[in-house]
Amino acid sequence: MPPSRSGRVYEGAPSRIVVRIGPAIALLLILFENRRATCLMSNSVDDWVSGNAVVCKGIPVLTKEQQELCQRNPDVTVAAIKGLQMAIAECQHQFMWHRWNCSSLTPRSRTQQSSVLLKRGYRETAFAYAISAAGVAHSVARACSMGRLLSCGCDPSSYKGKPPAKVRGAQWKWGGCSHNLDYGMEFSRQFLDTRERLGDMQSTVNLHNNQAGRLAVASNMQVRCKCHGMSGSCELKTCWRVVPDFRIVGKALKDRFRNAVLVVHSNFGSVTPVTRVRGSRRRRPDRQRQRKHRGGSSGGGGGGGGGRKRRPRELAKQLFYYQKSPNFCERDPSADIPGTAGRRCNKTSSGGDACNSLCCGRGYNVVRQRRVERCRCKFQWCCSVACQNCTVEEWITVCK
Repeated sequence: MPPSRSGRVYEGAPSRIVVRIGPAIALLLILFENRRATCLMSNSVDDWVSGNAVVCKGIPVLTKEQQELCQRNPDVTVAAIKGLQMAIAECQHQFMWHRWNCSSLTPRSRTQQSSVLLKRGYRETAFAYAISAAGVAHSVARACSMGRLLSCGCDPSSYKGKPPAKVRGAQWKWGGCSHNLDYGMEFSRQFLDTRERLGDMQSTVNLHNNQAGRLAVASNMQVRCKCHGMSGSCELKTCWRVVPDFRIVGKALKDRFRNAVLVVHSNFGSVTPVTRVRGSRRRRPDRQRQRKHRGGSSGGGGGGGGGRKRRPRELAKQLFYYQKSPNFCERDPSADIPGTAGRRCNKTSSGGDACNSLCCGRGYNVVRQRRVERCRCKFQWCCSVACQNCTVEEWITVCK
């Protein structure tokens, strides 16, 4: 039985991150599915829309503006809420081994701004706003192309413009049903930007991060093609645009989280990035001459170094923050910080999941965890799979 650092052995289960859907959101989804089934049977679109408008009035997590938007577009609102759920899952995946693990990002706190952390200017706050806006735009754009929404369909603008790079030179045409990203981004603005009208620094930064999240979806749009011809000869390709897998969007926003831009408030009501000077120590003159000589002899041209120039960052796609983040180590309910006590860690790792980092130097306990999982599954003709329940025990480490 493995001991802890203190020589004692503990049994129990570590705390887990659970994606929770509030009762009101669950009620909305259930009633929406029931109403949609009734509509398919009665072929009455008016009854379906009016029924969902009644459902919108009973959702306490929506603001007044969002309720009005829901009554006009109840089906799109349901797709938006599903996008928020997708954003929560992706946020928790990206920050699984961080001290802050997206515990403050829930549908209730995201729409009502009840979370204290979402009223701050941290890097984590910027990511929360960006991933939420991206999730809504992504979900609505896909729902449009799948024919689930009454107010939109396939993207009509996708059939214009130049061919995608991978099919240039081949015989091709736009076709299929492209995801309607323009409609998804516009509904994301209407649904999430309604609370940011004060003109102060917090609202300005939140609006910027919302748009940065939507641009993360737009800049990663993909092209899908299908071949046509005799025996798969691919004499003609039909291509359409689709939104990327949301994991790609999450990774892109995680990279921008690491390189978030610190901003300050100007007297004109806008925010200004704080330029950070890299390499504050001055180079020695002999090293400068060596660099200049190497650059001139290599034919690099023009005044100086042969090194590759840094590409300037496009600020519209970057995440903005204006407050230094806390360490998120200790539990602080007033600041909506759950702390890291009870979090699972890896004592042999040197990365973000390492016990030394995640436990903030408090040490860890060794815990015996029991879980039940399906095992010895067999296919039965026809047509089902029968499985047994097996109890698995393992020793894990959790933060003190």
